[in-house]
Amino acid sequence: MRKFLFCVVVSLAVFALVIVDKAFTSPRQAASLADDAASASTRTAVGPEIALAHGIVQVQVTCIGSRIIAVKALQLPHDNNHSWEDSLHAASVLDSEVLSKQTYELDAVSGATYTSEAYLQSLEAALDVAAPPAPRMSATPMG
Repeated sequence: MRKFLFCVVVSLAVFALVIVDKAFTSPRQAASLADDAASASTRTAVGPEIALAHGIVQVQVTCIGSRIIAVKALQLPHDNNHSWEDSLHAASVLDSEVLSKQTYELDAVSGATYTSEAYLQSLEAALDVAAPPAPRMSATPMG
């Protein structure tokens, strides 16, 4: 019984460390361009995998310049039918909102708050790669 209890405690400690490590890892470092052969004006990037209690969320975005032309969830939580249905609904709503508002700064979908937040976090990181902000110009004249 003591060995079993010890194994359970150690397993929980390892699991907690993995979760804490994922929580403090910057997702922007994990985003990458999806297609190196894309034209100079069209860029597709895949955001990082964001771990949730019920699964992984990962988003892909395609941009022309700074305009978002396509977005889709590559992975969504699906450990049970309820999670899957909520995730599909949230992704559908967020896909439409992102395309119409051209931003990742959106409200979460009611009933799928964690999935929405993970979707938007993965999207933000993907946008940093697919449509990086223009460099800021200095107000100081050169010369």
